[in-house]
Formats: sequence, C-alpha cells, structure tokens
Amino acid sequence: MFYNGSVFPAFKGNFFFGCLRGARIIRVVLDGRKVVSQENMLEGNFGRIREIAQGPDGYIYLSTSNRDGRGSPAKDDDRILRLVPVK
Repeated sequence: MFYNGSVFPAFKGNFFFGCLRGARIIRVVLDGRKVVSQENMLEGNFGRIREIAQGPDGYIYLSTSNRDGRGSPAKDDDRILRLVPVK
C-alpha cells in the first residue's frame, strides 16, 4: 500500500506491506525508483500481519492472520486494527 493520506504526514509516499512470517509491517521509503530506507514496524506485537490498507479517513489499517494453524492465536485474534499517530 502506498500511503497518500494526511494523518501520518511523515509517511506520505511510503510503501507498506504486511509480513506474515516476520509478524511485522515493513515500511519502505523510496526516492523515485530507488529504495532509500526500510523500517520494521510493530514487530511481534500482533502476530502475523496479512494486509495493510489506507482507509478513506487517512488512517492505516491492518489485519492479522493467526488462526490458520501457523501462528499462536490469542483469544481475540484475528483482528482488524487501526494505527493512530503517537502524540
């Protein structure tokens, strides 16, 4: 997902994807066609992250995938979560 919202101005134009095996979100900063940096986010906090999407409200949403026999499901898995800026 390429972020183009206004809730997270520092992420504008960054590419995000979920990582099932690594249980994290990966944020990739691009400069045109070249990768400038990469950041692991939320590593190990919610289990296996399946999808990332930007909502019409500009927030970033993610879904977990821990009940397919490969993760360690908690009582409240699977979930759809919304990221909020740290103030």
